Amino acid sequence: MSEDELEAYLRALTSSPKMQSLWFVKDRGMPVFAHTVDVALLCLEAFPLWRERHRDLDLPAVVVGGLLHDLSKLTALQHPGRSHTQIMIAQPALAVEEAAGLLDEIAADQGLRLTPRRVEHVKHIVASHHGRWGMVRPRTPEALLVHRCDYYSAIHHRLAPVDANDILPLLSEGYRWQQVSARLGVGRAVVKARLQESCKAEYVRDWVDLMEVWRERGCVCAGSPDRLRQLARARLVIRLARQMPDCLMAEIRPLLGGQPTLAGPAGPREVARQG
Repeated sequence: MSEDELEAYLRALTSSPKMQSLWFVKDRGMPVFAHTVDVALLCLEAFPLWRERHRDLDLPAVVVGGLLHDLSKLTALQHPGRSHTQIMIAQPALAVEEAAGLLDEIAADQGLRLTPRRVEHVKHIVASHHGRWGMVRPRTPEALLVHRCDYYSAIHHRLAPVDANDILPLLSEGYRWQQVSARLGVGRAVVKARLQESCKAEYVRDWVDLMEVWRERGCVCAGSPDRLRQLARARLVIRLARQMPDCLMAEIRPLLGGQPTLAGPAGPREVARQG
């Protein structure tokens, strides 16, 4: 698999109807598609250090596995009562089947294929991405890397890219909270939380007082420094996700200098140490 072949594969994968459907599945207000891109980007950021420890670390498997790890959230949405978390705890094979099915579709429709060993890598990544909170634990460096980046993204980056400066103009126009929620595509609880965070940052009592600050200055502080960083990352991730696969290839190309070939490794390797 050359650089051009990898780019073609990622383009086919991310433009497929199933992957694009993840734009309409939200977790804490973040489109799942954008979250998967965030995970892939975090993996690429950490990749050089991990490759120092694991010389044969499979770059394409990490990227493809990172993009596919939450594909079963679409299936879970279509079957009320069965969440993605429940699938990973009790039936991870369903998540693997969903991911493998998309790989098969790409092979059949566009003639783009991963090697059998790399497919096995991707399947294990998908099956084990919940780590100790799922049925299957990561057994390879690739799987452990994706699991750690997924966990970090979920804790630090997965939130609705909405703040008080998006909410207050709508309230000023007379929209009710429920209408504001609908316009911004978030739950009422998110609207309430963002206003409370801004009130705390501006040292005012409630959103009515916050409105006065907004009318006077044209903007308000959206929250604590940590919250501001999280919101900035969430907005960046969504912007980059709309530039797929170009945003990933921009990070991948410098890494290929240390890998003269993208041929898959001999097979899965046991993790001898964390990281």
